[in-house]
Amino acid sequence: MMSSKYKILIVDDEPLNVELLSVYLGDRYEIITSYNGKDALDKLKKESPDLILLDVMMPEMDGYHVCRIIRNELKMDFLPIIMITALTDKADHQRGIEAGADEFLKKPVGKFELDKKIDSLLRIKEHHDNLLTEKNRAYHYLDYVGVLVAVLDLDYRIKHINKKGSDFLGYGLDKLLDREWVQSFIPTVSVNAICRHYDGLVSGASKPYEYCEFPIIISTGEERLFRWYDSSLLDNSGNTIGVLISGEDITEIKEAEKQLKEYAYQLERSNDLKDLFTDVMRHDLLNPAGLIKSFVGLLTELETDDYKKRLLGNVTEATEKLISMIDDAAHLAKLESVDDISFVKVDIRSLIVDTVDSFMHQIHERDMDVKFLLGCECCAIANPMVERVFVNLLSNSIKYSPRGSTITIDIADVGDKWKISFIDQGDGIPNTSKASVFERFKRLHKEDIRGTGIGLAIVKRIMDLHKEIINVEDNPEGQGSVFWLTLKKDV
Repeated sequence: MMSSKYKILIVDDEPLNVELLSVYLGDRYEIITSYNGKDALDKLKKESPDLILLDVMMPEMDGYHVCRIIRNELKMDFLPIIMITALTDKADHQRGIEAGADEFLKKPVGKFELDKKIDSLLRIKEHHDNLLTEKNRAYHYLDYVGVLVAVLDLDYRIKHINKKGSDFLGYGLDKLLDREWVQSFIPTVSVNAICRHYDGLVSGASKPYEYCEFPIIISTGEERLFRWYDSSLLDNSGNTIGVLISGEDITEIKEAEKQLKEYAYQLERSNDLKDLFTDVMRHDLLNPAGLIKSFVGLLTELETDDYKKRLLGNVTEATEKLISMIDDAAHLAKLESVDDISFVKVDIRSLIVDTVDSFMHQIHERDMDVKFLLGCECCAIANPMVERVFVNLLSNSIKYSPRGSTITIDIADVGDKWKISFIDQGDGIPNTSKASVFERFKRLHKEDIRGTGIGLAIVKRIMDLHKEIINVEDNPEGQGSVFWLTLKKDV
């Protein structure tokens, strides 16, 4: 059982002094003892004390040196340090202050004075720790929000940004903090307008949360259009200390609006509603579904009741299936509107290994094994979308195979092509159904598996665009199926 007492590290090269202080404090605190500076630093890292009582005059490494290491090298700015010394000169106290000590006590130390100093410093530390916890919790919650959220100081430098924001921009947090926002991420033609907007928020001339749109430049050099709701940040005295920016990527939405106009023109002539429905489904359903998933995740994090957590888990599972269905249907519709694709050199062995790695959680959950029959580098001429084929085939193999079974992935050399096979040990597919498994919304009935049957239709369409073969056969070595495809070699 963990102790609820505060930990105090006592550092003194005189054992009697350590014993006296331990007697004074042992009833109220958990005591850690050390008799030299080097050992004290080691115990500090291992034990994480809440306060240090530090002797000044010690051999090899004195208290001033230990204190400077704690403050400057270990960056423990808020760990209370009380220096205990027989020195009475003001210059010695000044050295202690410069080294980072919080308080001084003169030897011999009185128990009453010692208790008061410790109580005072621990109350301050507890207040700081609580504030830090609340700040970290607030930043943690921001990471669940599906929009870019950042805090800018009065020089418009980034002081905090949530994970979604760093993902949008394509940089790690270490590359973003303290970076100048306007000069780094705003296109030149928009800089003056954005500066006027922020200046207005800081001065109070602009209304907070007033909607505006302007682009940003992400790590790839691409411009993305964002919808922004910004406000000024105030301290406890009402003084402006920065700007809070909150933006949603609407590039696809704006592009969709343009496409919808074109769709409307075409619909007047052809009365074909399929493309319009697909676009509405992709953009108007997927975003709300994603928001539902994010907020349910936040509620799950906050919920303590196990029954309610199970209900929220059911909502999350259903939402994930909805998102997958919308994404698959939209992806298939997009593929069906494409006639020509470009081809590049791809290492199919590497793509398959990466695909398997991405499914390791599901594989372990079902106690399954994946066996590779792969050679060295197997380069083919293909479009990168072929990775979606491997993802869908492996996902199918996992879903329709029994627990504890083995999935075998084989790449065979067949002349000028590679033959890639996904071999499972599932129930197999009747001969009468083999021809229809690649048709959209066709799926063999299986009570414990839910799906739309779109996945294999996507596989078939991608292979058609490659002008290659995709087929299914019975597993020649026993129960199950073999889904195989061909890709042209890079020669």
